[in-house]
Amino acid sequence: MNHMQPPPLSITIPTRNRPGLLERALRSVVHAVAPVAEHIEVAVSDGSDDDATGDAVERVLTGWPSEYRYVRNRPPLSMVENLNRAVEISSGEWVMQLDDDDYLLPGVGAAMLDAIRRAAPAESVLLFGVHIVDIDGVRRREQTFRRERYLEPREALRRLLRNSSFVKQPTAVVRRAAMEREGLFDPTVGGAADTDMWERLFSRYGVRCLPQATCAYTIHEAAATTGMWNPGTIRANGEIFDRAVARGIVPEHIIRRWQADWYHQFILAGAYRRLRLGRRAEAREVLRLFDLPEVRDRGVSPKWLPVRAAFTAATAGARPNAR
Repeated sequence: MNHMQPPPLSITIPTRNRPGLLERALRSVVHAVAPVAEHIEVAVSDGSDDDATGDAVERVLTGWPSEYRYVRNRPPLSMVENLNRAVEISSGEWVMQLDDDDYLLPGVGAAMLDAIRRAAPAESVLLFGVHIVDIDGVRRREQTFRRERYLEPREALRRLLRNSSFVKQPTAVVRRAAMEREGLFDPTVGGAADTDMWERLFSRYGVRCLPQATCAYTIHEAAATTGMWNPGTIRANGEIFDRAVARGIVPEHIIRRWQADWYHQFILAGAYRRLRLGRRAEAREVLRLFDLPEVRDRGVSPKWLPVRAAFTAATAGARPNAR
């Protein structure tokens, strides 16, 4: 490969203080892209407190046939800034962002490169399927598309803004030129930065959905007491919907209906995770997000109302700190 030219694809990995998980992710990349590795670059942006992560990168990627890039950020960057730094140090024409606790599935490198080669000049976002796994790699379910299909911007936005789980970040492969044009992840929206990114990209370029699953997305069920189900996340995602309204691609009243669906699915997903673990009181606390004015103002979601009623009944009478 001529290293004077950028590779077709960069796999970028932000990480901090999780060398074991990062090593798993890196080894999955090595196995997933082995036949086409000379066409794929790996870039790791690290905010760790010690040398263990850098050692893992060197251990796994020494001898990588293309390029690999590694930077240790001192002081460490915020989560969103680390996402951006991983992209900034890479050079591929297309970018896949792989979180350090996720991993690629065997043999998918060739499929990603084939989709990149077939992408029309006006297309800039490819979305693959995903396996949802627990921390031990046990598959819980799949989220895949029945067939390959290009979604125009309006339909892409409908899928994104009605379905809080439509995009799992490592399933997206994005043309670098489009990311640079639209801007990288926005630190001002915190944990909603990925949704904000997809909203901007889908609004302009639409999305091509491909049926093959390329990665495993890890759900940390044991950490259900922490995470994103809080008023701050609701407010941040409200800002995403306001930005979508301002774009004018879809009438506001339609977007607000989508917003009600999104809020319901998101909140109920958080409650479901806790109910699976028998944490009824914690599930009830998550359901209290429905009482936030910004959620109440969007109204009910007929699609999700039966589930909401069932979860409300399941958590009735649960007391704080109950198990």
